[in-house]
Amino acid sequence: MTTQPTAKTLPGSLDTHGMHIEAEQRSSDVVLVRVSGEVDLLSAPELRRWVREAISPDIGVVLELDGIGFLGSAGLSVLAELSEQADREGLRWAIVATKRVVLRPLEATGLVSQMSVHGSTEDAINALTRR
Repeated sequence: MTTQPTAKTLPGSLDTHGMHIEAEQRSSDVVLVRVSGEVDLLSAPELRRWVREAISPDIGVVLELDGIGFLGSAGLSVLAELSEQADREGLRWAIVATKRVVLRPLEATGLVSQMSVHGSTEDAINALTRR
């Protein structure tokens, strides 16, 4: 008998400090997390908490970041921590980013080479389900 992974119970959405997060179960083992607004010193801790609650060895997370209007260093720090955690613990995650406001800081810091960055939500979900 095979046990299907189950997502942790997450609130459907969160509005805090100019940032909006919305989660949607996309398959039995992938959660799509849409982030919009500003990811800065005030909102980054909430993003960190949200992602930590969503991700597990059985559940992959796709962070769709195209709705972000500002990505500050605190937001980059959250993404870097997630990348390190994923490497250590074998977690599955991916980013959807096509806009300069997100891609430029990822490229400037070299983080883009450490992360699974995709141009569409479907590509990111497919990358996680193929693993």
